[in-house]
Amino acid sequence: MRAFALAVLLAPALAFGAVAQDKPAAPAPTPQTEQQATPPAAATEQTGKSLVLTEAQAKEWVGKPVYSNEGTKIGNVAAFARGADDVVAEMHADIGGFLGLGETRVKLTADQFELKGDRVIIDMTSAQAKDLPKVE
Repeated sequence: MRAFALAVLLAPALAFGAVAQDKPAAPAPTPQTEQQATPPAAATEQTGKSLVLTEAQAKEWVGKPVYSNEGTKIGNVAAFARGADDVVAEMHADIGGFLGLGETRVKLTADQFELKGDRVIIDMTSAQAKDLPKVE
């Protein structure tokens, strides 16, 4: 009987201890590394119609999808032409084709496109994009 009474008295204490121990410890704060401090590709500086991309940011955009203003995917970003001050002069995109065959590389000036989220939106229809100047 004594063992039973002892078990009844200790059960809540043991249960409370088990519950308290089941809680995961809060993760220790980690110092921010230089890599984590680098802004993502979408965090770009745009002043007026000037788009500023660092070399690293420009590389992150290569391969991202390009969409017309109708919401149709028409291709992918191929490259950015930037000045010494990192201001984007033009973007090159591979449009059309199928599985990499028959694509045409075109160029767009900085005022003809916008970087939104993880995609590029051009300020024209997919039919108009076919008439863009070709990259030689």
